Amino acid sequence: MMPRITSLFAALCLLLAASPAFAFSLDDVKEMSAVGVPDSIIIQTIANSEEVFHLSAQDIIELKQGGISDAVIEALQATSGAVEGRTTETRDEDTRSRESSSDRDRDSRDRDSDRDSRDRDRDSRDRDSDRDSRDRDSSRDRDSRDRDGDTRRRSRDGDDDSLIRRRRGDDDDDDRDRDRSRSRVQRTPKEIKGAIENYKEKKYLTASLKLYLLAESGKYPEHEAKINYYLGASLKQIGLLHAAQYHFQKVVKEGPSTGALFSTALMKMVEISDKTKDPIYLIRTIDNIDPDDYPGKVKDDLYYYQGVRDFQRGDYARAKRNFSKLGKSNDHFIQARYQIGVIYNAQDRKKAALRTFADIIKGDFRGDPADISNIKQLSFVNMARIRYSVEQYEKAGEFYERLPRYETYWPTALYEASWAHFMGENREHKALGHLLTLGSPFFDRVWLPEAHILEALTFYRICEYKEVTTILDNFKTEYSPVQSTIDELLAPYTDGERPLRDLYQRLYGVRSREYRDLPVAVYAHIEANRDFAGPHARVLQIESELGRIRSLKAQWRDAEVGKGTEELLKKQRKIYMKFAGIALANELGGVRDQLADLMGQEALIRFEVVSGEYEKYEKAFRNPEVAEVNENVEFDFATNPDVIFWPFNDEYWQDELGYYERVEPGDCKE
Repeated sequence: MMPRITSLFAALCLLLAASPAFAFSLDDVKEMSAVGVPDSIIIQTIANSEEVFHLSAQDIIELKQGGISDAVIEALQATSGAVEGRTTETRDEDTRSRESSSDRDRDSRDRDSDRDSRDRDRDSRDRDSDRDSRDRDSSRDRDSRDRDGDTRRRSRDGDDDSLIRRRRGDDDDDDRDRDRSRSRVQRTPKEIKGAIENYKEKKYLTASLKLYLLAESGKYPEHEAKINYYLGASLKQIGLLHAAQYHFQKVVKEGPSTGALFSTALMKMVEISDKTKDPIYLIRTIDNIDPDDYPGKVKDDLYYYQGVRDFQRGDYARAKRNFSKLGKSNDHFIQARYQIGVIYNAQDRKKAALRTFADIIKGDFRGDPADISNIKQLSFVNMARIRYSVEQYEKAGEFYERLPRYETYWPTALYEASWAHFMGENREHKALGHLLTLGSPFFDRVWLPEAHILEALTFYRICEYKEVTTILDNFKTEYSPVQSTIDELLAPYTDGERPLRDLYQRLYGVRSREYRDLPVAVYAHIEANRDFAGPHARVLQIESELGRIRSLKAQWRDAEVGKGTEELLKKQRKIYMKFAGIALANELGGVRDQLADLMGQEALIRFEVVSGEYEKYEKAFRNPEVAEVNENVEFDFATNPDVIFWPFNDEYWQDELGYYERVEPGDCKE
């Protein structure tokens, strides 16, 4: 039997303040870093915040002292350049600097050009002085062409320099544009801002109405995560937790790219799972999330739930790794340790399992006191089971007896202790005392039909054959109708003629009459199974929320948001009714098969009893002196120096439960 594996986790709204709808500050950056939010999400949140940060030297020092990474600090600094740009004075200084530099470059190039020209002219005149006059004109013409060529070359060289400068400037501009486009985010439209403002003002009905219309319109696909987050948050405040989880799940499925919205939505899902004590929705959601993206505040909770998922799949090694990551301060730590003990036992590492369960029993833990109590009880039970499995029956019995009376798992301990005493030496009196306790009205909701078979076996061992026959007759009278009823209930669903959702409604519907056809203990047994308990709890939650919608103002209830949310919940109810119906059919089939097996054991014991009675009466006929001389004498009480006892007259007293023992030795003769 498994305990309920969830406990109430306090609502954490740290990242909500860091969401795009609110003023985002350096303090938010520090807090996000302190709780373990990854740098990638912090940087994305900075970009989405639409805030501009002008970091002073002191700001940077404080950020570094607070453990903020260089990447985050650079992202903060980028906002001032990307959104607002530099100051006018800085731009003017840069412009003057670039113009001055350009003028100096041009003057330098002109001086160099003139110097080259004078040198070439001087050389040309020296050559021309040795030529005759006829060649002077052509020489001048050539000089002119040369000068023209030099001028063209200088101009071309100057153009190339200018082109290089322009290309470099264009590249710099492109880089700045790329940086600006990476940092620039689309601003939140006024419609969304208005709805979020309503949420901040605690006008949750108005906010949810506006956000629902925005979500349905598909007008702002780039802001879909933000709309769904605040719609889920509004519905949560109204009390529609399942509907809220539905919208939070949409945000989470978009992944860490949504920044703080992803982390906060995931935290809200953990909060709702703990509050409703039903993690089925969360476990299905986190299956494909990288653990590196778990928000710091609920990282341990998510490791725990992922471990539960791994355990259900039979991946014990991975489950143990996830359970081992939890810190002692987490409310799920005791549950994780218990699961590790179960894994050790499944791996036949019994010593490690015993140490783990012993540490749980002795330890102090945080969390729901009821959950902690149940897990400590189960630790006792599991330590006893391990002792029983290695045939240490007396030791097993001692562990079972240490379980506190009237607690959740006390009936389980009483029944299993009865087996330990039955298997031990001359301890049938203890076994029969516990079985008598289990037969009291105090345990009407406990499903233990096998206890009757154990009781018959115990009486058979001490040769009380009449008692055996009576017990077996009562067993058949009580449980044969149950077996027949289950057969009739399951018949229409065996061949798939009717959906299993219908079976769930037949037995758990508000107007169900067939519910009374089975003992209450059968339903208690079914509801203790986690495969049924999860979907069943979800159906009950949805039913509660449908009732909540009916109680809200007509302006909201009859609007698109009310009708749409009601339709969503009804669709979800059908889905979970189907899951619950499948688990219900499986559990009822298991009860039927269990009873069929017990009926077979009953027939076998009855056959043995017939042989035993024949031998007993044959000996009595041949030896009349062994007959019971006080057979017809009734005693109200008897005493001796060692024991005081009162006979049991079919009247149970609660303070006597668990203390019954049979004092008569039985009819077996040596």
